[in-house]
Amino acid sequence: MKNLNRITTLSMLIAVAIVLNVIEISINVIPVPGAKIGFANIVTVIVLYMYGFRSASLVTILRVFLVGLLSRSFTIPFWMGLGGAIVSITVMGIFKNWFKLHLISVSVLGAITHTLGQVIVGIYLLETDLLILYLPLMLLISIPAGILIGIIAQRFFKTFNRSKYQRSL
Repeated sequence: MKNLNRITTLSMLIAVAIVLNVIEISINVIPVPGAKIGFANIVTVIVLYMYGFRSASLVTILRVFLVGLLSRSFTIPFWMGLGGAIVSITVMGIFKNWFKLHLISVSVLGAITHTLGQVIVGIYLLETDLLILYLPLMLLISIPAGILIGIIAQRFFKTFNRSKYQRSL
């Protein structure tokens, strides 16, 4: 029964992440091409702290693929987003579990490494180093976005019973 509750909860969280992702794609919050705050990453951070790295990785990768299916877009931005997501969740898992960093710090590192992962994949796919010129602006946006995502995730845990929902904050 416990496993069924976990699967149900993770399924609902994937749905929430997809909705947040689709809404953010539709509404251009930041007037910089390709830049997003990454509200779906609130779910990633919550799952990372509730259920751990494996579940957070699963939720993140499923979200990216399902949003790609919904938008019928497996083009370069999809692959850049997937690359950024994989790098981001890996780094967040490492810094949460091995270095025991605070949730907001982990979120900021996730935002920064997501940007780095996207740019690396973009340079590879577009076969141009010019994308590196975009990196300082994107990193400048990533830091406050990561802080915001971390604060929202932290608020989630303060709102709900810590002992029930939190692995280690």
